[in-house]
Amino acid sequence: MDDRAPQTYCQRAQLELAALITHQRKPRGRQRRDSALLRRFISDILSGGVAPHLLQGGPWKVGSRPLKKPGRGGLPYIPLVQRGQTTIMVSTPQEAEEMVAFLNYCGMDEFTSR
Repeated sequence: MDDRAPQTYCQRAQLELAALITHQRKPRGRQRRDSALLRRFISDILSGGVAPHLLQGGPWKVGSRPLKKPGRGGLPYIPLVQRGQTTIMVSTPQEAEEMVAFLNYCGMDEFTSR
């Protein structure tokens, strides 16, 4: 990975995240939106030696929303990635930790409502 690659990943991920957040705020039916490209960016950056647990102290945090009955994967909650008024729902607690690490690594700002 060259010196510009992390910056490129972060810029492209911002576009993917904006689309994901827009979908989560105004979903169409009961369709889930997932981004394989975003998962690849996160994986590539974190596999480059960035330890997710070391980046948990930034402005992005892992959160959860309780459910009345077990949801996806039998979890009693929805794993979340949060900063200010921005909330991103993810599938697993591990995915939440990795996304938080990635967003803190990139210095990603909060996504404003549109």
